[in-house]
Amino acid sequence: MDNQFLQSNDAAFPLWGLVHAAALDPETGRRDQTFYIKMRDQSGILTFASALDAEIYSQRLAAAGIHGWCRQRLERIDLARVMAQVPEPERRLMLALGFFASDTNDLLLDADHALITPLLPVPFDLQHSLHGVSQLRIHAEVLEFIHEWWERIGGLNYSDQVHSLEHWSDLALARCASEALDKARIMALAQYHAAWTEAGTNEECAVFVPEAGAWQFTPLQGPRQRTLH
Repeated sequence: MDNQFLQSNDAAFPLWGLVHAAALDPETGRRDQTFYIKMRDQSGILTFASALDAEIYSQRLAAAGIHGWCRQRLERIDLARVMAQVPEPERRLMLALGFFASDTNDLLLDADHALITPLLPVPFDLQHSLHGVSQLRIHAEVLEFIHEWWERIGGLNYSDQVHSLEHWSDLALARCASEALDKARIMALAQYHAAWTEAGTNEECAVFVPEAGAWQFTPLQGPRQRTLH
């Protein structure tokens, strides 16, 4: 990527993180508890480009007994404090773009019963103003990649639908996420591998398309080969 940066508040849509509800209560004296995730040898702040994906993920966490996590605009999270103990070269966002699914159209769960997301590690820079306010900057090419990815997995109109979520109320987003989870078939990754041999499996990415009220499944490599149930 080049050195052309985009400030988060200049993006065509907000980025979202997850914070714990306890951090929103000033009486607890606790600061932001931000959802941090590790993928192989990379780790960072779990971040969503879609408000609906963030809401689906947090509702699924609650269903798995992991309560208290809610979506929050990334610019409202104190990233400087969160990353204070992290070496600068390792400071990154783990950008979630939809959800991993099996080639039998089941959303997949990890060992903690959380949904598994395709993650794009995104380095970022915090620019400090004279007033001590930190602004997140990410490479402008990331935004272009997100749109290309959405067009591939959700269709030509999916990007517009994600942008329209900016105008949805919290209640409307919560209802749409609940509908998405009600319509999803969900399987633990270990269960999936136990039921099917790993050889020949074909990863898919799933997104819930609000306009259609249905999940869209897209193979990431080649055509689907397994018979759907």
